[in-house]
This record gives sequence, structure tokens and C-alpha cells, in this order.
Amino acid sequence: MKKILFTKEISSDFLKQNLSQEMDFDVVNFLEIKINPEEKIIPFLNKSIENYLLTSQNSVKAIKDLDLKGNFYVVGQKTAEKLIQNNFKVEVVKNYASELAEFILENKTSKEWIFFCGNNRRDELFEKLIPNGHSIKEIQCYESHPNPHDLDDNNYDGIAFFSPLGVKSYLENNKILPETIIFSIGKTTSQEVRIHTKNKIINAKIPTLESVIETINNYYYVEK
Repeated sequence: MKKILFTKEISSDFLKQNLSQEMDFDVVNFLEIKINPEEKIIPFLNKSIENYLLTSQNSVKAIKDLDLKGNFYVVGQKTAEKLIQNNFKVEVVKNYASELAEFILENKTSKEWIFFCGNNRRDELFEKLIPNGHSIKEIQCYESHPNPHDLDDNNYDGIAFFSPLGVKSYLENNKILPETIIFSIGKTTSQEVRIHTKNKIINAKIPTLESVIETINNYYYVEK
């Protein structure tokens, strides 16, 4: 029986329902997430700006009760779904920040943005939009910090990583064994893994938890 380590908080019931029944798993949360309260967000809003950038489901948790009437340009299908569930208007959804920036530059959009993000947000949107005349007001909605664990036994057939910071947190006290397969939610996470190991890395087709699980099932029990 293959055994997989999931490195973020995921419901065991969800994994039992979606992961192959021939597979065992452990869930160890290597990140600590703190959602900022509304009173730390509202003072930084600018009512004259009604176009929003959002790249994380954690940001949705922070703003879900705010009265925001504008258009959201979003990274991640699941993030977009959660915005819609909270009655926000989603204008565009892309899988990666670089793809969203390219769309914005190729289409007639606003050039003033509010970006709801975390303390470890990446730079792609800034690097692509700012030099092309866009302005971005950054509002930090949540904080993510390493939550290292020292695993007694890290002899897993596969490890699933979901963020570059999660990779760094795992490696603070643990090693990736040479025969371990790495399953990654996306390109930026894979880039961080590659800095530390030459192990085989398999990216999910789209950056969602469901796609990561599908990739794991396919690798062990469909493709072989």
C-alpha cells in the first residue's frame, strides 16, 4: 500500500472519499494561517477603486462580509467559486498570476487595483502590471507562517506540497528521501522543491486540491 504525506490541513474524510482506497495517508499541517479581522482591512479600502485582485482562498475568508461592489480578477477556480458563494462579482479567473496579468494587459481593464493578499504574496502581478502603467494598492488580509514538525518517520512514497512556504517549512526539520515522488499543486511550488532536491516532481493539471489528488491516483493506479 502506497503512503502519501499531505503537508497542509485537509479533512481526513475528504481524503478518504477522494483518494484511492488502496492508499494510506498522513496529514501534517506545515503552515499556520491567521486571518486578519475586518477592522484591519476596512481603513485601507479606497471607495474610488472598484477592481480587485485576489489570489488566495484565505483572502476570501477575510473579506467575505465586506460590502465590495466591484469586479474581482481572480487566480484559482476554487477561490472564484468561494467569492461567488459570498455574492461577489467575479470578472475573470485564471490558473496563475502570470496568466491573469497577461489577460489584464491584453484587455481594456482598469489600471487601478486593490490587491487582497497575504504577507507572503508573490511578485508576478506587480512585476508585470506596474511597468505598464497600472497602480496596485496592497491590503494584507492574512498571514502565513511556517509551522515546522519533526517527523519521526518520513519514509513516504509521495509527498504533496501546496505552497513554496510549505516546502520550506517541511524542510526545516525533515529530508526528502531520494525515492519519494513529489506531487505539487503548481509551478511556483515546484520551483521551490527543485531548489532542494532532484526528486521526480509531478504537477497537478490545474492548481487545486482535487487536481492534486487526481494526479496522485492516476500516477499510482491508472498510468502504471
